[in-house]
Amino acid sequence: MKKTIIILLLLVTSLGFSQSKTKLDVKSDKKSEVKSETKTYDPKLLGCWKGSETGQQQDGVSKYWVSCRFENGTSALLFVVIYPSGKVDQTTENGKWWVENGRYYELHNYDGVIDVYDYQVTDEGVNFQSVELMGKKDNTYKFTDYKMAD
Repeated sequence: MKKTIIILLLLVTSLGFSQSKTKLDVKSDKKSEVKSETKTYDPKLLGCWKGSETGQQQDGVSKYWVSCRFENGTSALLFVVIYPSGKVDQTTENGKWWVENGRYYELHNYDGVIDVYDYQVTDEGVNFQSVELMGKKDNTYKFTDYKMAD
């Protein structure tokens, strides 16, 4: 299990990142609508981040992730989920991200749903507090992302 996480981390850390741009034009990938919009990106959120949590969304379930946010507004998220039974799932999600009015937005390509979080950058990492998850109001999910070396 730890070997899998280390391999995922090594794959992600081999990517290079630039942190110079904060406003870019990107295409919105909503299911029935494609339009050009200007999105804003917080340069403090660029790069690859790691995190974990246990039992917040499902009792006894541990989640580990690496989240990479690119300056063009795209993102990649690698998940490892460990269930109490010992079963392990690994998934990859792609999407888009941006910030607006002090909130972080994450669009998931696989279902077109946008999750919304309040966020705060600290010396230790980035603290996230859910506002809307899977299209519904939800302020119960909290986690911290920790910066990985570029």
